[in-house]
Amino acid sequence: MSTATAFSTARMPDGTIVSADAAVPSIASADGAAHNPIAPVAVEDRRSEHRFQTAFRPACVVANGRIALGILRNMSQGGVMIELDVTLEQGDRVAYFWDEQQLVEATVVRVDGNHYGLSNVTGQCVSVNDNAYRSVRVPCAVEADIWVHGEHHRARIANLSLGGMRLVGIDAWKGAPLTIRFAGVELCNACAVWSHDGEIGIRFENRLTRAQLSAILSHESVRFDEVLFE
Repeated sequence: MSTATAFSTARMPDGTIVSADAAVPSIASADGAAHNPIAPVAVEDRRSEHRFQTAFRPACVVANGRIALGILRNMSQGGVMIELDVTLEQGDRVAYFWDEQQLVEATVVRVDGNHYGLSNVTGQCVSVNDNAYRSVRVPCAVEADIWVHGEHHRARIANLSLGGMRLVGIDAWKGAPLTIRFAGVELCNACAVWSHDGEIGIRFENRLTRAQLSAILSHESVRFDEVLFE
C-alpha cells in the first residue's frame, strides 16, 4: 500500500484532523497501480453558464393564441421562471413578454405546480432594470365602446396595462373624461392624458388589479393571433 495526497481535511477515528497536505492510503489494484479511494470528483458548475437574476414583476405568456398574465420569478439569458394560473405541459411552445419591446419564443422545460421554467428558443431576455420599471403593457387589438361627454365612439385598444391603455381611431382633448366598455368590463371616469393624430393615451381612475387584468385577457374577445408588436 502506498500513499497519496488528500484533497480535503478529515477527522480520523482517534480525533486527529488530517490536513489538506496529509497522506492518506491508496489501494493497489490488480494491475499494481495505486488508486486513491477518496479522490475528488469534478462537479459541473452550471452557474458558470447561467447567471440568474431574481425578479418579481408582471409578465405575459402567449399560448394557443391566448394571453395569460403571470409573475416573473427569475430570469437568465437562457430563459425565465414564471408563475401562472393556467395549465401548461412540459414541451409546450409558448412566447412571453413584459412590454412591447420584445417577444421571446420559448419551450416549457420544467413544471412545478403553477411555476413554469421556460427555455428561450429565439432571442434573449433583456435584464429587468428596476430604475426603468414600467407596468406590463399588453399589445392587443380589441374593439371598445367609448363615451366622451355622452357621445358614443368606437375605437381600437392598441395596448393595455394595469394603469391605462392606448386607443387608436379616436380624438379627445387632454383631460377629457371617458367611459370605456370592452371585454365584458366597463371603466368609468378614465381620463385622456395625451392625444396625437387619432390616438389617445388613457389613465384609469383606479388601477386594475392583477386579477382584473387576468380576467380581461381571458375574455373571448382578446386574442393574440391578430396582434403584431409595433
